[in-house]
Parts: sequence; structure tokens; C-alpha cells
Amino acid sequence: MHSNDAYHNIPKAPIVLLTDFGLSDPFVGQMKGVIARISPEATVIDLCHYVPPQNVVVGAIFLRGSIGFFPVGTIFVAVVDPGVGTDRNAVIVKTRGQYFVGPDNGLMWNTVLSDEGGEDEWEAVKIENRKYMLPEISDTFHGRDIFAPAAAHLMNGVPMKEFGPKLDKLVATDVPQPFIENDVIRGRVVYIDHFGNAWTNVSLGFLKRIGWLEKSGYIVTRVASCVIKGLQKSYIGAKANKPIALINSFKLVEIAWPGESAEKKLRLWEGVWVDMELMPKVTAEFFA
Repeated sequence: MHSNDAYHNIPKAPIVLLTDFGLSDPFVGQMKGVIARISPEATVIDLCHYVPPQNVVVGAIFLRGSIGFFPVGTIFVAVVDPGVGTDRNAVIVKTRGQYFVGPDNGLMWNTVLSDEGGEDEWEAVKIENRKYMLPEISDTFHGRDIFAPAAAHLMNGVPMKEFGPKLDKLVATDVPQPFIENDVIRGRVVYIDHFGNAWTNVSLGFLKRIGWLEKSGYIVTRVASCVIKGLQKSYIGAKANKPIALINSFKLVEIAWPGESAEKKLRLWEGVWVDMELMPKVTAEFFA
């Protein structure tokens, strides 16, 4: 086992899989089989295999929102890859002592961003060395033939530099960004979870940066002709049979309907506009 990489001295750091493959087909199982052959002692954790098909934006959100719950040395294999078989790069990225293996299509970009919106220190290489791939490479399944083997070899201690040349640039995630227009935050719904809750692209960090978080009780959210006052602390305690807005566990503003599906009740969809503005204190107290 190579000793060059100090991060691999951390015991029992897992390989974590994130894909849009689902579990009704053998794709995930084949990836795990490849890892088991190359690194039989590796612990493999399934983060999620139900990223909406080919939705790189949601995959990037899931990945960024999850990495903080895993130890230093964790190797994430993230495969949401509509461009498989094209000239997009296969990459390994290292940041904050963790590794990310997958396509360079925007999926990895959020991982190198800091909570303040800038970039943390990171390094990346292009996976080119055929020694660390399967002997036969399918044009349609790089998850099994390139990314799973690379992760397993990383787990065995192969240094990043052995996989291929250094990269100085990554493809940015094409996430629609919220913006302020005439004192109104204009955001969008970017994902609807299986509870029917609508996640927006307005983040906790964004609200902090513009100084609105401490005024959360006076924020008015407008979506689908519905007006929602304030940001709630939780789903419980909200008024019955009414929609609410809150900061969810991924640190994003979410539209929910406690006990119901906000998607169905409000007829929401991914991409719908969400506007947020500050209500004057006097007006807020009058309508409280």
C-alpha cells in the first residue's frame, strides 16, 4: 500500500456512491463488484441512487449537502453523467481532505466552493492511466469501467498523480443563481423531494450575506400566487392547512405544506419562480 498520501492513514474512511442509476437495474451492483475485486476491505456506502435522471444540478446539490457528514479520507464516486462517451473529462478532485471521482460536467464544482461563495483549496487530475481502469471500457458505463476502479485504487493508496495530468480548471455547475431585483430576491424551485417539498436555490448563506437572516420573521415569500409570511423553524407548530417556508437540512429555502404535498397543493414544478421580500416591521406586526 502506498504511503505517500497521508489521508489514507485515516482508518475506515468509506467509498460513498451517488448516482442516478436507481436500484431496479444491476448498474450499482456491478460498480460495487468492481470495487470489491480491487479493494476488498473497502467500506461502501450508498448515499443516493435516485438523483433525477441526468440532473447534474440536483446531483451537485445532494453531494455538496452531504459531504460534511463523512470523515476525512472519504472517496465519493458521483456519477450523473449525461455526457458519458463524449470528450468530457473523467476526474479526481481532492478538497478538504476528501476525494471526488466522476465526470467533469459540473457535478464536482459545488464541492470546491466555500460557504462564503468563494473557492476552497483544491486539486484535480484527469483520469487517463489505463492501468487503473477495467481492461474493456464501455462507451455507456464509465461508472463501472473508469470511476469505480479509480476509487478502489485510491482506497488502496495509489497517489492522485498516478492517474493522469493535473487540471487547473473544473466545469462549473449550471445552477440557476438567485439575484436581487428592486429589493426582491428572485429565486427558483430546483428540486421537489418525495414529500412534495419544493427546494429553492436561495441558500442560508445567501440570506446571511445580504443581511436578511436576522429578519427572517419579516420575509414574505411568493410562489404560485401564494403568499407566505416568515421563515418557520420547523414543520411542527405551523398553522394547519397552510404552506410554509423554512430553511431545510440542506441549508436551502424550502416551500412545504405540513402533512401534505406542497407540490400538489400549490401545483409547483421545478423551475417555477420564487420571490422573497422584506415586509416593513409595522405591516408585519399588523398582520401577525
